This record gives sequence, C-alpha cells and structure tokens, in this order.
Amino acid sequence: MSSKILCLLSCLFVAVTASAQSVPRSSHVWIITEENHSYEDVVGNSQMPYYNELIKQYGLATQYYSDQHSSLPALMWLVAGAQVTTNNDTTSCYHSSDNVVREVLKKNYTWRSYQENIPSAGYQGLYGGTNNSYYRRHNPLIDFSDVCPGTGQDKKSVPYSQMATDFAANDTVNFAYITPDADEDSHNGTLQAADQWLQANLPTILARPEFSSGGDGILFIVWDEGTLYSDNRCSATVSQGCGGRVATLVIGPGVKSGYKSTITYHPQNVLATVCATMGLETCPGIAQKAAPMADFFKGSTTSGPSDSVTITSPGNGATVTGAVQLVAQASESQTISQTQVWDNGKKLGVYGDQIDATYNLAAGTHTTTVVDLDSSYRAIHQSSVTYTVGALVNGVQIISPTPSQSLGATTVHVVAQANESVPISQVQVWDNGVKLGRYTSSDVNQYYSLSAGSHTVTVTDLDSNYNVLHKSSVSYTVQ
Repeated sequence: MSSKILCLLSCLFVAVTASAQSVPRSSHVWIITEENHSYEDVVGNSQMPYYNELIKQYGLATQYYSDQHSSLPALMWLVAGAQVTTNNDTTSCYHSSDNVVREVLKKNYTWRSYQENIPSAGYQGLYGGTNNSYYRRHNPLIDFSDVCPGTGQDKKSVPYSQMATDFAANDTVNFAYITPDADEDSHNGTLQAADQWLQANLPTILARPEFSSGGDGILFIVWDEGTLYSDNRCSATVSQGCGGRVATLVIGPGVKSGYKSTITYHPQNVLATVCATMGLETCPGIAQKAAPMADFFKGSTTSGPSDSVTITSPGNGATVTGAVQLVAQASESQTISQTQVWDNGKKLGVYGDQIDATYNLAAGTHTTTVVDLDSSYRAIHQSSVTYTVGALVNGVQIISPTPSQSLGATTVHVVAQANESVPISQVQVWDNGVKLGRYTSSDVNQYYSLSAGSHTVTVTDLDSNYNVLHKSSVSYTVQ
C-alpha cells in the first residue's frame, strides 16, 4: 500500500468522540415486545387508545425501523445486536453469540423473561399454554448457551404471573423482558386485544417505585417488525431490505413528556441504550458501535441527529456467502458532505448519509469501514465491522427453511442464493410441484402462505436461454 493511501486512511480513521449526549444511569430496564404491525397501523389508531395515550405521556421514536422480517431473527437484533439465526422454530439453546443476559450477569444484575402463557419456568417447547399461544420464537433470550438447562438461567424464563409474586416480595429485577402471548401481542390477535393487554398490565409496572418520580426505570415497547409482505423499509429514504417502520415507545420518569424523536433508529440502538444506561462492560454485536437513544431523556440539549455512523448489515463476526450487502447510516448534527466505504484498505464507494450497496468481495476476512465527512471533507465519525466471506461454488443454496424443519405457522420464509460462472436470467421457487414465483435476480427472500402438511421446496436458477443450471430442494413440514 502506498504512503499516500496510508496517510489518507490515517486521516480518515482518526479517533473521534462519540455522541455528546448521554443517557441517565438505570438499574431497572424493561422491554415489552409486540408483533407484526407497522407504525401507520398503530399511531392514531382508534382501536389502540391506551397506546396512543402513552405516546402523549412519554416518548415515541417516529423513525424506528426493524432490521428484518421473521420474528426470532428480528428480535435477536434487539438482544444480541445480530441476526444470530434464521430458524424461527429452533428449540436449541446452542447459540454462543454475545447477548444482553451474558452482559447483565457480568454486572451481577438480576434478570427475568416474563412470558404470558408459558407452561412453566424454563419450559423448552416450541409452543405451549392455552391454545398453544406461547411462542418460543417470541422469547429470544432462551436460545443462548448462557441460558441452557443446567446453567440455572433457564429458570429465569418464567410465567407472566410470576411478576405479581415478585412485586409482592419487593423483588424487582434489574432487567426484564416481557412478551404477551400470541393472541395478545397482535401476532394472532387484534391490535385492540394488544392494546387491552397493555392497559390491563402496564399500570401495575408503572406504579412501581422505579417508575415513580425520581425513579430510574426505563421501559421500551418495541415491535419486532412491520406489516409482513408490504413494509420492508429501512429508513425514510430506503424502502426495501429491512423489516419496516414500527412505533417504538420509550417510557420512564426520566423521559421527555410527549417527545417525538425524528432520528432514525433500529433495534441495535435500543440495545445500545440498555448497555449505556446499565453500564454494561460490553454491548453485544453491532450495538457496541450504535448510538444510544439519548435524545429521549430529560436534560439532553438537542433533539437533532445522534452523532454516529451505524452499520446494520453485515453483522460483526458474520459469515457471508455470495454478495455482501452493506446497509449503513450516518447521522450528524452538522452537514454531511458524503460517506465513504472502505474495505481492507480499499475504497469501495462514495455515498450520501444512507448506504444500501452490494459488493462482490473475495473470499476471506474483511473489515469494512464507513466514514462520514463534513463540508470540509474531514472525517467526523467512522464505524467498522469484521466478517468472513465464504468461497463461492456454482449452484443453489437454500438457507430457509432448513431440512426437516417443522414450521408452526403457515407463513413460510424462503431464503436462497444462486451463484454461477455464467449470467443468471432468473430464479424460480417451486413447492410440491407448484411454482410459487420467479425472480430476475440471483437471490430469493420471500414469504409464502402454504397449507399444513409435508412440503418440498425447490429453487432453480436459469441461464440466459432459460435452461436450468442448478436446483436445490429441502423437505419440511407446515403444522
């Protein structure tokens, strides 16, 4: 590498100060998750009067976007700062990724996951409770190796009714993760039912000393993803590639009343806020470099952008097969002239403050850095991720569903990728001999509504003469 490039890189990657804003310290942080509805479905909806009253009283993130669709992977960004898994139906706790439970335990904090309709503490099944309305995939913390049976931490995933017992004993945990059941978090039920559950249960939590005047309680109500099939937004300017815009609330005595943030946030920003306010030593995944949601809290001096560069994809430590999709955003209180993308010391491109770009990179280890520059073309902030690009082989790889997977819902998420040494004209998806769709790209990321029973999905890629090059099949079951 030439001395000129080295000089340029050293100038660009100069150490910079994080956001001037800060979040208040708290030892009582709560998260409640809801399901599958976009911002526009919730805000101003007459069927959700309680939720909209909370918006008036506390803080609303008006530009909050889920990182992706599919419940468990989407929620993993919230607790691990990474996708972690694409399997919604896992009943294994083998995931060794860093996560909020691991970091909370390092600080000797207590935690519980309060789950409506879970049959018993530490229950390991995929579904359970009345009408099987407990969904394991809505309880992401149970899937990490830190919480496996035998650690004792599995018993911290408890029935929601345990909360009343804990309150009566004045046993308020430091970190709580709460999930209504599938009929009451709007996954299967209505938005009205979700609102009624919150109205019946939230006042008891907010009556605790932690949420009274002078208390340090912070509560987030977060939706895992926007409306399926129709909302794939990543930001106000990027309409495809993520999980949609959702109405995230920030609640607590230290939150500005009636505040509406216009800063673009994602689940990793919630996690970064949890880490900052609880003083955790390390923040999992890309939340380590994400900006906390400091503007929500009393005493912050600005409601403008939270100064940072955030890389949403790829995740730090990920293994990518095929093209690498880089999704990033720069937010600054000063003018951004441009952002630059560098990979292993080579400039890949120059963009505005939003980046959604795809690169074909050589197999091996890569460190990709995004830098934003001011109006004088001086570096303001930078963020980096390190990941591995796997060697490409010709053929079709089906990532989801996985072989012999048993799906508990009739919505099937098909993710596949084709790679060939010749141009690919289209990719086709077939299921049990019926064509579900064709796509003029080398990738598939689609949801399909299929009947219960045994299924075999087949993905084929075709050349420019529409001859089949390769195909791959996976057999699975829809319950």
